[in-house]
Amino acid sequence: MNIEASPVHKNISDKVRKIAPLVCSSLYIYKSEMHPMMTYKKWTLHKLLNFKILTTCILSTTLSTTQIALAGYQPPSDQKPPSGYSDSSGVRGRCKATSGRSLTLLAPITHVGRTTSLHPTFAWFIPDNQAVRIQFSLYEFDTSLKPKKLNIYTQQFQSSQGMMKRSLPQKLPGLSVGKRYLWQLQTLCNSNRPSRNPVSRAEIEVVQIPQALLTALSVTKEPSLRANLYAEAGIWYDAINEVLPTSGEQTGRAVASLLTSLAKLEKTGQSRHLSNIAMSNAISN
Repeated sequence: MNIEASPVHKNISDKVRKIAPLVCSSLYIYKSEMHPMMTYKKWTLHKLLNFKILTTCILSTTLSTTQIALAGYQPPSDQKPPSGYSDSSGVRGRCKATSGRSLTLLAPITHVGRTTSLHPTFAWFIPDNQAVRIQFSLYEFDTSLKPKKLNIYTQQFQSSQGMMKRSLPQKLPGLSVGKRYLWQLQTLCNSNRPSRNPVSRAEIEVVQIPQALLTALSVTKEPSLRANLYAEAGIWYDAINEVLPTSGEQTGRAVASLLTSLAKLEKTGQSRHLSNIAMSNAISN
């Protein structure tokens, strides 16, 4: 879905477009003024500096001349199917205390989503305005894909209507690169029969950030652009984290684009919920 750039982003683009040629010009002047008898060490440093400035120059120019065309989420080419511990719908159970609509995880269900963060952020949508207690739990898969609960990450909190997100506390140990986890949200609405409590699950894998992506991210702090870079690299959790909570028209559109593209990959129930959330978010922004 292509979305025209907002006036704010056009202003940013104009500024970056003006700066990029100056950076490139500085590189040329620096290169032309280097003494021909420089030592090998200085020559090596000169080459490394040239490469870094040139890379920044090219990326800055590319980002500045591109209208924000939010490509949406593109799943990894080597995406992994979920284990049997997270069913295809991602949710079970109902709450009589609410309208009966369960919360919606803002995450892939039909494949394992990715993050580069050791303390990732998890997001979901609450359709009801009646506050209920929610419990977050995290499980680590072993080599045979059997989950083991990591009790130190378990936490309870009050729900609030709309989009919510929680990050793993920085004071706790980080997750491990290359490991796969299952995260779960349980709505605590039936203390007498906990098995009736609605449960939603999804899986997440921690991966090493590609060097090309790291370089591209280093030249922009604009949330929508960063989200787009993560999304195109197939790193869902980092992409959605960049633009939540929505703080304006551009981030609102970025969230809508991400959810719309993810909805196309999901099965009927989850797909419909994501599409509705995307539409309401786009309208409200």
